[in-house]
This record gives sequence, C-alpha cells and structure tokens, in this order.
Amino acid sequence: MKKYVGIILAVIILIDVIMSFVNEKDVENVFGIEVNVWVYRFLWSLLAFLLARGFVQGMKKDKSTEK
Repeated sequence: MKKYVGIILAVIILIDVIMSFVNEKDVENVFGIEVNVWVYRFLWSLLAFLLARGFVQGMKKDKSTEK
C-alpha cells in the first residue's frame, strides 16, 4: 500500500491543477501565501511529475528484483 501513495497524490494534484483552469483565478493561496496562478500550476505539476516518476521507477525496480 505504501508504494501507491505517491501515484494517488499525483492524481489528486493533477485534478487540482485541472480545476485551477476551470476556476480562472489570478492568484491561488498556498499555505496562506498568495501565488500567481501560473507559478501555482507549475509547482504542483512539477510535484505530480516527480511523484509519478518515483512510482514508475519503484515499479521498474520491483520488476527487476523479482527475476
């Protein structure tokens, strides 16, 4: 279960980024700090990418150790 947490978080983050396009705000609040919406989208997309990449690398590592 622990290895799936990263991919679940990546999906949730991607949904949040997609919803930021639907809501059309100029700024978003991140931990109480107002951030430009494009910076917000970039940072969250980068985090989702890193989480997904870590998941894929972990799956590849698991497959190579099973042989």
